[in-house]
Amino acid sequence: MKRIFLIVLIAISFTALNAQDTKNMYTKGKTFGLQFTLHDYKTASEIRNGGMSQVLTKQQWNKLSRMRPGIAVNYTEGLNDNFDVNARFGFSYLEYQLTNKPFERSVGSKPYFEGDVNLFMKLTSDQYFVSPFLSLGAGASVWRGYYAAYIPAGAGLQLNLFDQTFFILQAQYRMPVTVNASHNLFYSFGIQGTLGGKK
Repeated sequence: MKRIFLIVLIAISFTALNAQDTKNMYTKGKTFGLQFTLHDYKTASEIRNGGMSQVLTKQQWNKLSRMRPGIAVNYTEGLNDNFDVNARFGFSYLEYQLTNKPFERSVGSKPYFEGDVNLFMKLTSDQYFVSPFLSLGAGASVWRGYYAAYIPAGAGLQLNLFDQTFFILQAQYRMPVTVNASHNLFYSFGIQGTLGGKK
């Protein structure tokens, strides 16, 4: 699975770099934003155990009751017209199942902190109102003193509202790197504003 994401990332990077305008007329400036987040561990576990078709058949994956809300702040800056780097720090209050301790007794919801850095590979530049993108990155989290690392990979949609204000929708699948991490689905939506205009 990780090799597939790496191959896709390299292919998209090569295509976007060859297709972009060398002048980088629409490179995003420094932006700061606020996101509302949702974490879904149950559906991710069901996908691993029963497969995607079983999850879709039961039609349970989109229920908000399965998800735990959170909030995050983020910083985004354009590398060129088609690539942005994004750093995000998030907080939630959730019940977390450790991969290496699946039978540990539940201790209830506790504070959960995470931070990650992602590369956004946009199919169109900020010149356009709608810009779909793919994302890949690396992250770390802490819950009850258990530190973990994960790889977030997903897709999103950027809406250019006023050239310096953007609405971002994103969905990711988080793959554990360390034993204290758990597979989960992650959704976010929020707004961010540019400081100082385009590069």
